Amino acid sequence: MKLAAQGVLACLSLAVLAAAGCNYVKPMMYLNVVNHSGRAMENIELKYPSGSFGLPELRNEQTHRHMVPIGAPCKFDIEFEDQAGKKYVGNFDLGTKCPTEVSFEVGVGMSVTEKLDRP
Repeated sequence: MKLAAQGVLACLSLAVLAAAGCNYVKPMMYLNVVNHSGRAMENIELKYPSGSFGLPELRNEQTHRHMVPIGAPCKFDIEFEDQAGKKYVGNFDLGTKCPTEVSFEVGVGMSVTEKLDRP
């Protein structure tokens, strides 16, 4: 009987460890904000399915990379201002499944395009 109790305790311990480990493994993706506009971007906010993040400034030819949990649907909103305070907004819908890495590139005229870096 003592051996059976030890076996049950071992099985319960393994089950608890397995369940606890599941909480730490979440699919992640990289979001890149790339500035090729020739000007600084200010007050940047990127909203994604599972949250949002912000940056106070991103200078010309700088890139910011941010890791976030993958969410669905794969919709993104990016908002920022130029140094004069003019506001820019971009909305992107990448479908039902998010890639593992996507870049939002700001180019001349402060236009925003998305580029899938890794599906």
